[in-house]
Amino acid sequence: MTTGETPFCFIYGVDAVLPVEVSLIFPRVEVFDLSLALESLHFHNDLLEETMEEPRLRMIAQQEKMAKYFNKKVKAKQLKVDNLILRDSVTSQPTVSGKFKPTWEGPYRVSKVVSAGTYELTHLDGQPIKNA
Repeated sequence: MTTGETPFCFIYGVDAVLPVEVSLIFPRVEVFDLSLALESLHFHNDLLEETMEEPRLRMIAQQEKMAKYFNKKVKAKQLKVDNLILRDSVTSQPTVSGKFKPTWEGPYRVSKVVSAGTYELTHLDGQPIKNA
């Protein structure tokens, strides 16, 4: 394109102009104003952030709604000393994997409550287990 020519399709979102329309002078080509098109482009770019913000806010609201629904059904249970529990086998044997590996191991006895959700465990015979 040489200097002085006006581009008819200079960015995505603008209709492409066919060579036939240029040669036969259609009203769309004849009325085209580059400064108006650039002004419109800048206006749409300014609104782009607001346009993208709305779906993001809807997504966050939906995630919060789903979390609230899920957490409504969760019941926290505090364990006490001498309670019997099962432990997830992934924590004690992270290298063992496979389709037929056991999911849980135990039972174990809670010997000490370190903090909420953290406990020291012992075997049923009283032998302590490493890694609370």
